[in-house]
Amino acid sequence: MNYKEEDKKYIEKSGYIAYFDFTEEIISEIVNTDVREVEDRDWQRLIQMLYPTNMIGSGLFQPILIFRVGRNGKRIDPPIEAYNGLDDIKDGTCLLSRIIDHIEKNSELKIDDSWYELKNKILEAGTNED
Repeated sequence: MNYKEEDKKYIEKSGYIAYFDFTEEIISEIVNTDVREVEDRDWQRLIQMLYPTNMIGSGLFQPILIFRVGRNGKRIDPPIEAYNGLDDIKDGTCLLSRIIDHIEKNSELKIDDSWYELKNKILEAGTNED
């Protein structure tokens, strides 16, 4: 659940790409908070946790973009993943759900009930629209 220094160095090699460090302690603090109080920087850390060897960015049309990074330290277009938000449903799931699943699978951390409530609300709304 901790980032690897070599991943951070690789992503930040060019000097213009930021890496969002994450540790089990930081993740624990974030997920023990009511989901409505989580700040943007914390969401970036959680997304980086899902994609530890990739660049996390945003775009003109989609606020969450995931890019590979080349040996020269520059992002490789097109993005490998693009999301309209944490609630963007793809293949029956969303980023929030993937974050929760990853934490449950890779740690013993306690996640605040508000996260599960929001996850269920998102997935139910997505299912009803299909």
